[in-house]
Amino acid sequence: MQPFEQLEHNWARWNDLDPLGMVACSSGTSALHLALEAMQLPQGSRCIVPDLTMIACPRAVTLAGLKPVFVDCGDDLLMDPELWIRAIDGPTEAVMFVHIYGRRCTFPPQWDNYGSTIKIIEDLAEAHGIRPHHQTNAACWSFYKNKIIAGEEGGAVWFRDNEHAKLAQQLRSLGFTDAHDFNHIPRGHNYRMSNEHANLIIESLKNYGYNVDDRRQQIDYLDAACPLEWRMPPRQVPWVYDLRIPGMTSAQQNAVVKALNNIDIAARYCFKPCSRQPEYVNTKMMAGDNINGTKSSVAAREVIYLPLTPGPPRIDGIVFGIILAALYANGYKG
Repeated sequence: MQPFEQLEHNWARWNDLDPLGMVACSSGTSALHLALEAMQLPQGSRCIVPDLTMIACPRAVTLAGLKPVFVDCGDDLLMDPELWIRAIDGPTEAVMFVHIYGRRCTFPPQWDNYGSTIKIIEDLAEAHGIRPHHQTNAACWSFYKNKIIAGEEGGAVWFRDNEHAKLAQQLRSLGFTDAHDFNHIPRGHNYRMSNEHANLIIESLKNYGYNVDDRRQQIDYLDAACPLEWRMPPRQVPWVYDLRIPGMTSAQQNAVVKALNNIDIAARYCFKPCSRQPEYVNTKMMAGDNINGTKSSVAAREVIYLPLTPGPPRIDGIVFGIILAALYANGYKG
């Protein structure tokens, strides 16, 4: 068994999934694309996507020849359940759920009315340790170097239907057939995972318990120091520490991130709404009556996140004083 095959087996077992459905690949982005291609959804059909998410999500939809339809977020930054339920009242083939910053997406009771006819794709790149929903058709992960379980790069996708997994295995290798005779099935890409990356991910998986315990301790420490009005809802998985500063402007957000980066704290911006990205801004694909993506747009400028890297050095509670200083130096009135 090659290392990438061993990873497929180990990762499936760790997630309580059938190993026959697991396909290792080159990245989380390629996992999303393989998921959509292997399910062979009708070209041009609608796929519901969070507006507040990584651009890889709608790009995978577009690459697969589908139409992303964006849904606004709630206060927890996850796709608003009421809004996406309303969005699928139109002709829809799939819904992509993204567990943002380690928070579990919710599936309201109404989903039972759709679960047998609409495909579920889950993006668990930021949520290692959350198990896929029992009705999920394809679950996707990233093993990029900033993830909880990491190998510098890499991804995986699990399919409920083993036939979809078999097709994805061919698609990840340029569409080679089993005969490997240079006859290629359509829409294949070079999405293979290297054995070197697989070995790194296997070793990282062994350290998951220590890694997560350390991250949870850091969250407890940061929660104790973080101003109460900045704290975000709890995370089921401790990937990063996000915080929200009400009323923060984009300029103030820039100043805060720069101030933290200047002292070697790898603070990062929140996602920007996908519907406002240059490739989608003129497509008018925002669902329902949230055409301006109001909550997503506000969150994009009010939220930043701090890294949770196991082991010393750790982020000191003084970080919040540095944030306040940067805010007030740039006209913050909160």
